[in-house]
This record gives sequence, C-alpha cells and structure tokens, in this order.
Amino acid sequence: MTVIIKYDQENKPQYRSSKGIGSTEIERERARQLDSVLKKSLTSFQHRLTKDKLLDKNTSGNVELYWELGDILRKIFYDSKLIDPSEKHLYWLNARLYVPEELLAKDRSPSRIHLEYCFRLAGFPKDKAIKLNWTDWTDFFDRPGINREIRFDKWLEEKMYEEPNKFSRRDVRTFTIIIHQLLKNKATGDLSDEQIKRCYDVAWLIKEAFIKKFKVPTKELKEALKSSIQKNYTKFGSVIEGNQEPSVLASIVVSEIIIK
Repeated sequence: MTVIIKYDQENKPQYRSSKGIGSTEIERERARQLDSVLKKSLTSFQHRLTKDKLLDKNTSGNVELYWELGDILRKIFYDSKLIDPSEKHLYWLNARLYVPEELLAKDRSPSRIHLEYCFRLAGFPKDKAIKLNWTDWTDFFDRPGINREIRFDKWLEEKMYEEPNKFSRRDVRTFTIIIHQLLKNKATGDLSDEQIKRCYDVAWLIKEAFIKKFKVPTKELKEALKSSIQKNYTKFGSVIEGNQEPSVLASIVVSEIIIK
C-alpha cells in the first residue's frame, strides 16, 4: 500500500509505501484517489464545524467531535476499497493532512495513535460513546490486553447496555488497573473468543467486589489490590480455561486484600 504523506513546495505529492522506497504508478494512483476522498470528506467536516463555531471552543478531549471524526475515517476505510486493512498505520499518515488541527493530538507511542483511537471510538454507538469522557476512553485503549484487542470493544459495548450506571470514573479507573495486572503479559491473540471474554468478565467482577467492599479506593488499597491479584494469579489461568468461575476468583482476590 502507498499513501501521500505531504506535498512539497511545488505542491507535488510525496509518497510513502509499505514496501519502503519506491512504488508503482498503479499504487500511486490509488494513493491519489484515497488522498482526494480524505481531502473532500475532512474539508467538508471542517467547514461544517467552522460554520457551527464548534472549532472556536476548546476541542481537546471532546468525545462527540472525536466520535464524528472517527466515523468519517471508518466510512472511508471500509467503503473506499482503497486501503489495505493490514497497513492501517499508513492510513493515519494520509488522514492527518486534512484533519482539523483542533482535533489532532500527539501520538504518545507507535501503539497509542490518536486517530486510531478516534476510529475505534466511532465503532461504538454515539449515544454510548459520549457517556464517557476522553480520559476514560484513553484509559481503556492504552491498556495491554485492550490496546490491540478489538474483541474488547464488543464486550464493552454489551457491558454498557447491561450495566449502564456502572461506568463512573472510579469504575473505569479501577477496572483498567485490574485489566493491566491480569493481561499485561498475556498474548491475547492466542486466546479464543470465550477465553478472552472470561478475562474481561473476571476483571469486571473483581472491580465490582472491590468497589462494593471499599467505597473509597485509596492509593494504598489499589496497591493491595494489585498484590492480591499477583498472589492469586495462577488461579486466573483456571478461569481462562473454564475450570473456575470468574465470580469465585473475584471473591478470593478481594477477600485477601491486606492493608499493611
């Protein structure tokens, strides 16, 4: 796949290819087509936001605008037939040329790409997406076991329908701490759909039991929670394999939290 990443002083397109240096004329023509589609859609988007004076406000962390941006990126990605899904990282380079500056943010690492997060956000129904703030969404997407695990999104969407009132900042923060402890060293791609679901289920149940027992999760309590998870980590494998119920491990972890 080849994309346009910038224009030089003479307004000539500069290309980048997944193959390194060089690309065929056919590949460059597809790149020009994609660039044209992105320019048209994102320029129209910017004009609308400018007309509605939405870019005059502080847009940093604006979940609704990030969702709308992500929705445009998703439609082009899936409908244009011009993008190789396995080379999505090149797509962001082209898109950044036309995304309103107010809606851009610095990528914090090669796996923490702002436009990819907006793209992923728009995979959720808008009414659900805007229930959480941007800090919550980045907290989810940053975590190992979630960052490159698209199956989490389906699990989370279902959970948001099942228990819509359990997504306070405290809930999200506690849940992502638990997810990090459980999955930071796991190759989730090796897990079946049912196994990865058990991982998220047990993390959620630990979160629920922890918050119920400790109404105000202090820093000391969170550290004790991490220690209890590590102490009982071998039991996590039994949950993944379906040999122990997630609720049982959740009960054990929280009951064994010790404050020194």
